[in-house]
Amino acid sequence: MINQLNTPTLNGNSIAEKRQELVAYFKNTWATYESLFSLINQDEAYFLRPEPLRHPLVFYFGHTATFYVNKLLLGKYIKNRVNSRLEAICAVGVDEMSWDDLNSEHYEWPAIDEVRAYRQQVYNLVLNLIETMELTLPIRQDSLAWIILMGCEHERIHLETSSVIIRMLPLKWLSNPEEWQPCLDSSNAPENVLVPVSSQGVFLGKKIQDSTFGWDNEYGEQAVNVDNFSAAKFLVSNAEYMAFVEADGYQLTQFWCQEGQAWLAFTQAKMPRFWRYSNEQYYQRNLTSEMALPLDWPVEVNYLEAKAFCQWRQKSIKGFIRLPTEAEWYCLRKHVAGDQHQWSEVPGNIDLAYYASSCPVNRHQQGEFFDVIGNTWQWTESAIDGFAGFNVHPLYDDFSTPTFDSKHNLIKGGSWISTGNETLASSRYAFRRHFYQHAGFRYIVSDKPEKPAVAFNKFETS
Repeated sequence: MINQLNTPTLNGNSIAEKRQELVAYFKNTWATYESLFSLINQDEAYFLRPEPLRHPLVFYFGHTATFYVNKLLLGKYIKNRVNSRLEAICAVGVDEMSWDDLNSEHYEWPAIDEVRAYRQQVYNLVLNLIETMELTLPIRQDSLAWIILMGCEHERIHLETSSVIIRMLPLKWLSNPEEWQPCLDSSNAPENVLVPVSSQGVFLGKKIQDSTFGWDNEYGEQAVNVDNFSAAKFLVSNAEYMAFVEADGYQLTQFWCQEGQAWLAFTQAKMPRFWRYSNEQYYQRNLTSEMALPLDWPVEVNYLEAKAFCQWRQKSIKGFIRLPTEAEWYCLRKHVAGDQHQWSEVPGNIDLAYYASSCPVNRHQQGEFFDVIGNTWQWTESAIDGFAGFNVHPLYDDFSTPTFDSKHNLIKGGSWISTGNETLASSRYAFRRHFYQHAGFRYIVSDKPEKPAVAFNKFETS
């Protein structure tokens, strides 16, 4: 895999050195994205829709380049479009439809060679801008350098979301190169145990003077008092989740919330999306290959499946079992020192540092827990909302507010392919509860039955 550079800091002592850091980060981001899409071995696969709720991969291949052009135009940093037709087709990435709202709209997608040529044009444009733009330190949100970082971090988001769709393609459409190999280790799963966490105060929100790039929803502040709870030492493994599957958990609707029951009735799911059962054997689909289900790897499910598991486990737990809130996850995050740009060694299966897949849940210990960050994202009970002091960025005013609808839950901690901003403690990403990412979960147990408050959009936009 391509070695990942740290997300650049906003400050520094040398303009020349910072410019070269931005050049290197842009090139590293672009090369990693191109490498991911090079897994597709036939161009016609770009136009398939293995996930009906998302666009075909041709959209994502062009989208991250059009993002640069559209933001640079909006900020008046460039005067002319590169390819007006393609930039219109590949402009809008918010395609998170409801599971029962299949989009049959027809798009006149561009040919892949046209997208490849377009990407090269945009690459040359942005590289020239970085090399010649006015640059002052620290980098501020109203500068061109901030928009360059925004484009890089946006492409890193789609590195992850595109890899989920690629993982859903039939294997015949994919190459299996050495640089994108999964972990091959698997054994019996460790028994999960609960580790007590003492009550404490937590401050959420990224400070405006923080030294790294952030998305608008990360900024602001919120103080939270967290009561005592206990948290699972490990992410829920395939083996632990299999007990739910084999207990007919997908057929027993009493364990599913109303939204989960509706999703279950529509999809007729009987197991996690990346599992397959054949000839009395379970298999797991990884990015470009399949293997016998690794029992000690983390299960990958959507929020509704994670929640149903907790309801099923409730009968054998003293106390109230559920997913953690964002604040409760932060209590665990304190076991990981610093952020990506401060690590001497990557402390978990994150940042493409080890494998192109998950790995055993007992491999990366962080304090008293394993995989507080990395391996898979972790679903939380918290719906995303803005902190006090939230403001949209004027050049990307629809990044967060469409998700402030009580229907998008936060995922925390990052996965094996999370890079850049996604590796930071302050990162905040949320998806609809029926969506799949490389996401699993860790459960907590508390002595209070109340459901954590669900956020709702306090920031109305006209």
